[in-house]
Amino acid sequence: MAFPQNLSAFSSMSQVLEAIDSLFAAELKRTGSPWVSSYQLTELFLAAYKLDLEKLIEQRGYGKDLRYFLTSSRRFSIYSHQPSSKYYLAPLKLIVPGVLKSGRPRPKLRH
Repeated sequence: MAFPQNLSAFSSMSQVLEAIDSLFAAELKRTGSPWVSSYQLTELFLAAYKLDLEKLIEQRGYGKDLRYFLTSSRRFSIYSHQPSSKYYLAPLKLIVPGVLKSGRPRPKLRH
């Protein structure tokens, strides 16, 4: 696949994360499960945006690889499966209720 194609659509990390969030929302609606394999996520991104997600992360300098990028965002729960290169992801807010978009716990309100 030729690269880059339209990197301007993803000029910030937050735009990439929002695009990934929208793919998770669509898959949740389609399958009923919040979990998506890393391979499936890259395929969904390629189909939706005509860009290789792993190369986009690398080209933009958002992290050393996709897993690092997703982990450092603190938005996703990651479940590793053997072999270690295969892993599954789910939005943290769906797995752990009360988590903010940043991945931090929602502050408790004082009454």
